[in-house]
Amino acid sequence: MAARRILVIEDEPGAREALESLLSEEGYTVTSAESGESGLRRLTEFDPDTVVCDFYLPDTDGLQVLRRVRSEKEVTFIVITAGCGGDGVERTLQREADFFFQKPVDLKRLRNVLQRDGRPRALAHPA
Repeated sequence: MAARRILVIEDEPGAREALESLLSEEGYTVTSAESGESGLRRLTEFDPDTVVCDFYLPDTDGLQVLRRVRSEKEVTFIVITAGCGGDGVERTLQREADFFFQKPVDLKRLRNVLQRDGRPRALAHPA
């Protein structure tokens, strides 16, 4: 079985590099992007199984990226954020994203989510 392909969309270089490194060490094939638009271009080029996307990006937000990704491809979509601008936005993410993590990301929970078989549609709430 081929390694799961993961696209990380994160504008903060340190966080992006850390996620990319961690996921690569776990055996996943990983690429990353620093903005929503560059992430959407990578989506076509890289053909990921999973997208890990920061909510706040310099050119858009994670909800817009999620909706555009889902209009093109069925993937597991994980949103990570330090805060997402209110209960309404958070509730929408909880309905539309597969998983939602508050920063700092609990790496053990992220590993567990990624090791599951299939593409779950039940949201994992932050602890």
